Amino acid sequence: MPNINLLPWRETLKKERETRFAIITGIAVAVTGVIWLGVHLYVQSLIDYQASRNAYLESEIKFAEKQIKEIEELEKKKEYLINRMNVIQELESNRSRIVHLFDELVTNLPDGVYFTNMKQKEDLITLSGVAQSDARVSSLMRQIEQSDWLGTPRIKHIRTQTDKSKNKKDSNARSLSEFELTVKQTVPKEDDENLGE
Repeated sequence: MPNINLLPWRETLKKERETRFAIITGIAVAVTGVIWLGVHLYVQSLIDYQASRNAYLESEIKFAEKQIKEIEELEKKKEYLINRMNVIQELESNRSRIVHLFDELVTNLPDGVYFTNMKQKEDLITLSGVAQSDARVSSLMRQIEQSDWLGTPRIKHIRTQTDKSKNKKDSNARSLSEFELTVKQTVPKEDDENLGE
């Protein structure tokens, strides 16, 4: 007698296919999840590594900025000290020039000429005074031109005034020349070389 299967084989086959499909889908989802998790962890590790590098670079930048500020402060101190040293050297070299200036003024002062005021701005000296005559002022200028420490005298003005201090009724009242002139202070070449040393 022939064997007849009365079970619903189509439904069983359909259920087996659905089960297989569900298993394959589950495995695919699981594999996709594992791959996604691996990629996520890898990218996160790259981000963490870059963040640590950024933090290190920022700390080094702050350290470098601090050193730059210290260098700028040291440069300012250096410039200040160099300026002070230059002023001290200039004062040291000019110390003897003052002595020579007054010595030359006294040496070259002719009789009958008196200084009433003296102003100095750098190397330019303005002298005011009184002389018994214009000729004595000219004599003063000639002697200044011959000086090693003074030179280029230029007269600003000269005024003649009558001296009425002795006696107002005196008809022989003296006339005085009130003058103002400028003079340049110079340094002789051999002394200039000595001052440079």
